[in-house]
Amino acid sequence: MKCAIYIRVSTKLQEERYSLSAQQSELTNYANKQDWHIVGEFKDVESGGKLNKKGLNQLLDYVEEGRIDVVLCIDQDRLSRLDTVGWEYLKSTLRENDVKIAEPGSITDLANEDQEFISDIKNLIARREKKSVVRRMMRGKRQMMREGKPWGKTPIGYTYSKETKEYSIDDKWAWVIPYIDKLYLEDQLGMKAIADRLNEISKSPSGTMWNQTLVHRRLISKAFHGVMEKKFENGEVITIEDMYPPLRTRETYDLIQEERTKRGKLFKVTSRRRPDVHILRRTLITCGHCGRKLGIQQNGLKESPVYYVKHGRKMRLSDRSTCDISVNTIRFEYNLTAAIKEILSGEDLAKKYIKLETKKSDVDEIAAQLKDINKSIETLHEKIDKLLDLYLDADVKLSKEKLVERQKSLENELEFQQKRQRQLEAKLATLKKNEWNYNMIYQYLEVAKDFDTELTALEQTQLVGRLFPTAKMYSDKIIMIAEIGDVPVEVEVPINEDLNTWHHTKQASYKEKYRGKL
Repeated sequence: MKCAIYIRVSTKLQEERYSLSAQQSELTNYANKQDWHIVGEFKDVESGGKLNKKGLNQLLDYVEEGRIDVVLCIDQDRLSRLDTVGWEYLKSTLRENDVKIAEPGSITDLANEDQEFISDIKNLIARREKKSVVRRMMRGKRQMMREGKPWGKTPIGYTYSKETKEYSIDDKWAWVIPYIDKLYLEDQLGMKAIADRLNEISKSPSGTMWNQTLVHRRLISKAFHGVMEKKFENGEVITIEDMYPPLRTRETYDLIQEERTKRGKLFKVTSRRRPDVHILRRTLITCGHCGRKLGIQQNGLKESPVYYVKHGRKMRLSDRSTCDISVNTIRFEYNLTAAIKEILSGEDLAKKYIKLETKKSDVDEIAAQLKDINKSIETLHEKIDKLLDLYLDADVKLSKEKLVERQKSLENELEFQQKRQRQLEAKLATLKKNEWNYNMIYQYLEVAKDFDTELTALEQTQLVGRLFPTAKMYSDKIIMIAEIGDVPVEVEVPINEDLNTWHHTKQASYKEKYRGKL
């Protein structure tokens, strides 16, 4: 029998009887006594609840290459404490390649229904045991925090004294957090650009290269203004103030979080600061015709760039027409500025851009939209639940990577629909209470008064992105969507056909500036 030895310990659930060396020694002796030929040894130092592990992936490569007859482990829970989908994937890979699972004293043939059933029971017990151990461990850690005692990894920039049980600033690394804050807030760099700057100076304290994830964790951590905060699986959040000497102020932390909200995944800044940032760069624009995301493409010279809102590629619609919308932003930039100013001028002018009156038909329309979204959410839940059946369907032959990719895609769509559901529910409740009025909109947009003359191009982009995080574009209009108290408010801005149709006298300077660029 060709045998592969698999050993594992968890970094979170260390158990003395499961030390790697002890497992390796016992399993090697057992395989030799059985006169099995050991073709490979694979190990992981990770949770058994994760399917994607280096050692396990290498083992499965051997399985699919037909190099193994049996996988030997000290207990089946060393091989798997997986959830149902992961466990079914692992079992089917072993079963299809006629590979058995062995523990000292027993062999499980997954092609045998009774033995497979027992193996399933073992996996369920292992998962339950894991949850029980984690719960006990978390109870102890929660109690430690309630008593004001710290636990966990010491953040960069600090050292921990076991004698005094206190944190102090590590002079060697104290520069990192203020430097990251400066690059993010003042220089307006993205996380990759910040990581590149850090790598020019030094590697991370662990000796690895800086990357976007490491920078992101430092930007969202409350530790650097003194707070130790942990959120536990039971939903409880425990906070200890003044645990660390501050490396940034609370005000700076709040500014960073506000900046993160504005940028989202929409605003990418290169390592060079750009003075010509487009005003809609931080607004997520989708196509009103096909629903796809639209990008802002820069053309022309650097000294006088021209921007287009357009698709990355053409798309054929259900009526066989092609959606390849492309709009020169010159055609609506002035209109957007004018819309904000006129809305702030008074309710009469605001009605040009915003539907302020509430009718029964409006309430009915939102209720109908909400009904459709609820149905979509229900369908998405069903699709996620049926993923396992789809994977187990022999005719479909869905790979593990495709399974994970599809699950993530469905979960992202579900998250988007649930957000839209909350927005519509809030808007419906507001309309039913007749709380919808011009004053709400004025107070929300008041911060944008004189923004086109008082702010720099970058500051204008930041402000518009905060006021209008999303927008929907059609060939003749762009609908800017504000979120006032979770209620979506649509501001309809017209798109001019070309420069010659601009009728407003104040647009003369725009005509001259952009003449010949359409």
